[in-house]
Amino acid sequence: MLVKGSGFHLDLLLIVALGGTSALFGLPWMAAATVRSVTHVNALTVMSKAVAPGDKPRIQEVKEQRVTGLLVSVMVGMSIVIGDLLRKIPLAVLFGIFLYMGVMSLNGIQLSERIMLLLMPPKYHPDHSYVRKVRTLRMHLFTCIQMVCLAVLWAVMSTQASLAFPFVLILTVPVKMFLLPRIFTSREMICVFFI
Repeated sequence: MLVKGSGFHLDLLLIVALGGTSALFGLPWMAAATVRSVTHVNALTVMSKAVAPGDKPRIQEVKEQRVTGLLVSVMVGMSIVIGDLLRKIPLAVLFGIFLYMGVMSLNGIQLSERIMLLLMPPKYHPDHSYVRKVRTLRMHLFTCIQMVCLAVLWAVMSTQASLAFPFVLILTVPVKMFLLPRIFTSREMICVFFI
């Protein structure tokens, strides 16, 4: 429901360009953090209030603006000046905030929805296109392959081989391009990947 959907991508491109420029001058990096970005978009989403019992609220609109992004950038810049004040915040509070943001941003992500479908009988599956157009066992197979790739990435990141994490992450591209088309039809791939 974004009117200016490309604006979100342009913002990420700008953050990447600023991050590279900042690195040249020894300045702090701006990170295009997925959790923060998804939480920010969720906070700007307006959901319908009048829904039938048992029906999910639908997205009415997304308040597209750049003011909050600018304020976040200014506050990140201010963190250099107010470092002593920030050190007084207990780490447990920060971990709790980031845990809350991470869990809440899982809502609406297709992988997390498909993991929940693994635990749910097929008659209770929601009416999504990837549920209607792909057989249940094939959808669960795709979810399991994604979970194995995620587990491999997590294992690499948690060991001494963590320096190789970017290379292992890049290896997921050949998995998508060469391995998955041998297992799934092009119609199934389109339904699961793009919708």
